[in-house]
Amino acid sequence: MSSASPNEGRQSPPPERQSGPQLKDVPASGQGTDEAPNKKEKLQNQLNNLSSNPKGPLEDAVKEKFTKGAKPSS
Repeated sequence: MSSASPNEGRQSPPPERQSGPQLKDVPASGQGTDEAPNKKEKLQNQLNNLSSNPKGPLEDAVKEKFTKGAKPSS
C-alpha cells in the first residue's frame, strides 16, 4: 500500500483549495420555501390512511406455498 494518490480515500482537500462551506460559511437558516396552505391537515390525512403494517408483495405467494392442503405442487 502506498499513498501515491493525493486524494486517497475520503480526505479533505488542503485548506487553500476548500470551498466556502468547508471553511467558514455559516449554515443555512433552515427555513423552507414551502408555503402550502393546510399543509398539516393534508399530511395528517395521509398518515391516517396508512396501515400499520402494509402487506408485502410476496405475502400471498408465501401463504399459498405453505398452506396445508391437497394441492399438487407445480
